[in-house]
Formats: sequence, C-alpha cells, structure tokens
Amino acid sequence: MAALQRAVTTVDAGAVSTPCVKECVIGADGLCRGCGRTLQEIVDWARMAEPARRAVMAALPARRRATVTVAR
Repeated sequence: MAALQRAVTTVDAGAVSTPCVKECVIGADGLCRGCGRTLQEIVDWARMAEPARRAVMAALPARRRATVTVAR
C-alpha cells in the first residue's frame, strides 16, 4: 500500500497524476495487480480530467483492501 501511495505523483501542470507502479498485470478480478485500476480506467486515464483521476485514486486503497480480503 505504501508503494502505491508513493507512486501517486503530480509533477508539472502539464503532467498527469498516476497510481501506476509499473507492475501491470490484470488479475481475474479485473484489477491491475500493481495499481488496482480496472483495464478501462487504465485505457481512459490520459483522457480523464484531473478531478476524475483523483476520484479513482481516492477509491484505490479501499478497492485494494477489498481485493485482499476476498483473496484470503
């Protein structure tokens, strides 16, 4: 989880915030094992407005906890 939080970055005004940790593998649950986004969110990411990206990023910790809980 800490790696995901460190990976969420915003650089210059023209840069895009991203939770990507370069561990891109989509699991059977439809979520990326690295960042927790869905494939559709990953595809749409560059076109999403910053508030929409931040909303997805805010939901990722709970999504990841739910995935871990189900996997146990």
